[in-house]
Order: sequence, then structure tokens, then C-alpha cells
Amino acid sequence: MSYDKNECNFTGKVDRFEIIATKTGTPMIKFFLACGKERLAVVAFKSLADATRLIDGDPVSITGAIQTTCWETNAGEKRYGIQIIATRINDNEQEPFTPAVKQAPAAAPARSAAPLNQPDLPF
Repeated sequence: MSYDKNECNFTGKVDRFEIIATKTGTPMIKFFLACGKERLAVVAFKSLADATRLIDGDPVSITGAIQTTCWETNAGEKRYGIQIIATRINDNEQEPFTPAVKQAPAAAPARSAAPLNQPDLPF
């Protein structure tokens, strides 16, 4: 049995939703999830970020992975924190926000074999 899966689920309310313009052009969103007395940082990338639009106060459920972060302040102090890298965001309406899935083009309808050029037969 393996216990090394990094997956978490949280439910709360959206606080400070932002659409981030990254240097590489990768779509990204960031917001805080008010979950009880805690506020958790949540980020999502690529097609999930493109599909998700929330406003402050929206109830939301998050599935994702916990990631530790480290940064240096302007004063040179090291700071540490955690954030959730979202893999699924559900705004508790109908369907979860999901990345657009490219569907394979529909198969061309089957064609019947072309009739052979034969002279008219009496039957």
C-alpha cells in the first residue's frame, strides 16, 4: 500500500481572486480560500486557470496538492509558506470548472463501396 499521494480537499469562500500575467505567458489565477479561521493560498495554471472565474465571497471546493514555498523579503529575511496547487475547482453550482478538453474530430461517415460500372442487367 502506498501512502505518498499528495492530494487535499478544502471547502471555503473565495478571498482576493486575481488573474496573474506570468512572464512566460502561462495562464495563472491566485486567490485565498477562507476556510474556518485559516486563509489558504490557492493557485491554478493553464487551462484550469482559463476556465475559472470567481468573485470574492463565492463558496468553492478545491482539490489539489500542497506545495511549500520559500521567498526572500526586501529586507533580506527568508519567509516560508504553503499553497495549494489546484487540480480541480468547484464553485458549488452545477459543474466544476474544468479545462477545455480537445475532442477528437468525429469519424467520417462510412461510405458504401462505389458501384461498379457494369452494363444494365435484366434483373
